[in-house]
Amino acid sequence: MKALRFSETEGLRVEDVEIPKPSPFEVLIKISRCGICSTDSQIIGGYVPGFDHTLGHEFVGVITESPSDPSFINSRVVGEINCKCSGCDHPDPIFRRNHAPKRTVLGIIAKDGCMAEYCTLPLENLHLVPDDITDDEACFAEPLAAACRVAEQGMIRPDENIAVIGDGKLGLLVAHVIATYQNKNSTTTSSSLSPSSSPASVTCFGRHQNKLDLLEPVGVTGIVVTDTTAADYAGKFDIVIEASGSPQGILLALALTPPLGTIIQKSTCSAVVKDPKTVLTWSAVANDVVVNEKTVVGSRCGPFPPALEMLRKAETKQLVKAMLSAALPLEDGVKALEEAQKKGVVKVQLIC
Repeated sequence: MKALRFSETEGLRVEDVEIPKPSPFEVLIKISRCGICSTDSQIIGGYVPGFDHTLGHEFVGVITESPSDPSFINSRVVGEINCKCSGCDHPDPIFRRNHAPKRTVLGIIAKDGCMAEYCTLPLENLHLVPDDITDDEACFAEPLAAACRVAEQGMIRPDENIAVIGDGKLGLLVAHVIATYQNKNSTTTSSSLSPSSSPASVTCFGRHQNKLDLLEPVGVTGIVVTDTTAADYAGKFDIVIEASGSPQGILLALALTPPLGTIIQKSTCSAVVKDPKTVLTWSAVANDVVVNEKTVVGSRCGPFPPALEMLRKAETKQLVKAMLSAALPLEDGVKALEEAQKKGVVKVQLIC
């Protein structure tokens, strides 16, 4: 089969590899489409030292082999990316989902990803895709679930002023989720995500007016970042969600957050320095956090059920359709990664 792979020694290339064999608790999935994420670009830039695998963790596909339960064969599925170790018995289900100590992570840590004709995942990681969700829409399930994690964490309440930094793939989805869905209570189960009758006020800061305009249907205010943005909006937001994908994003987040405010950090970045101007000193962050007693909370993978439910709704379908900039065949995977990194491009998918 063909697969888009990367290693530090051989670089990025499409090559022929063996079709993977599922273990007894895994299934084999024929990939229909997969999405290119900023994490894939970060991996190419050195985010995961020693990476030598097939890329990709956003996909929709059809199960072709299911050793433990053949009834799932021919099911159309999306999948959670964390493959937890069998020995993890932590009482918190979200810890087990996101933080099992010996986990592998699809297309990121020690497991070949989905930018290929086939991949394997544990059966328990998979979610059936409703018939009214198309393949190109279903490819957004994983990043939309990551956006839903912000609501799942239970820190956002109605009537608060919320800022989202970043108008890329994740920033747009986070702003959309917060504007349309609220955490009904303080529990951390996926069922706690429900439509809000009085959603928080959401403002999204980004570099591209055309991208920010995609959020107008759900009432998000878009602000184009300028040299004076930090001063103009200093301390005006109760919670700031940093999803810019840039090391510099945390500085704007700190500026927009008042004393005792909260920053939810979604961005991860490669430690490889390409531009010295992007290097941050720890004091630039820590001094503000300590002196002004601000809370910084990490936010990672999220629940798939509410993400799939959102993908059935007209306003979410409208957003993800508009976010899809291009779809290229797997054979053009190298070109697709280059396209995904161009200015103004939002989401690129591979047709496998």
